[in-house]
Order: sequence, then C-alpha cells, then structure tokens
Amino acid sequence: MTAAGPPGSGVSGLLRPHTLAWGALWFAVVVLFTAGVGVIQAAGAAGQMPPLTSGVEAVVRPVDPPSSAPEPPRVIDVNQAG
Repeated sequence: MTAAGPPGSGVSGLLRPHTLAWGALWFAVVVLFTAGVGVIQAAGAAGQMPPLTSGVEAVVRPVDPPSSAPEPPRVIDVNQAG
C-alpha cells in the first residue's frame, strides 16, 4: 500500500527545473572559486604574485626586526587635544 500525497511531492518534487538550475549555479560557483584559489596559490608559490603590501608602507613605517615583547598600548588623551 502506498501513501498518496499532494502532486509534485517526493523525488519528482525535488528535481524541478528551478531547483536543478540553482544547484548547477552553486556547483559552478564552488568549482570556480576553488579553482581560482588554486591558481592564486600556485602563482604565489611560483613567485609570480606581487607583494600584498606596497612599497610606501616601508617608508611610512620603517621595517624593524620583529620583537617577542608586546607593544605598549597607545593612549590618546582626548582631554588634552589642542
């Protein structure tokens, strides 16, 4: 004995063209994103990517050797603004 349901229920309801189109779109987005990340990582590993920081940053903030000590907090006194 089978249970009768509303029309379009069951597996045939899941495989509507609209649902298949959205599924295909999401599949394409995921595949293209993953491929793009792989291309970027491969180019970075091969040394073909420009640095992510500009050369101006080295002039504005001179490069110091890294320190294991934490940086002191920067306190800004808003009462003494002048």
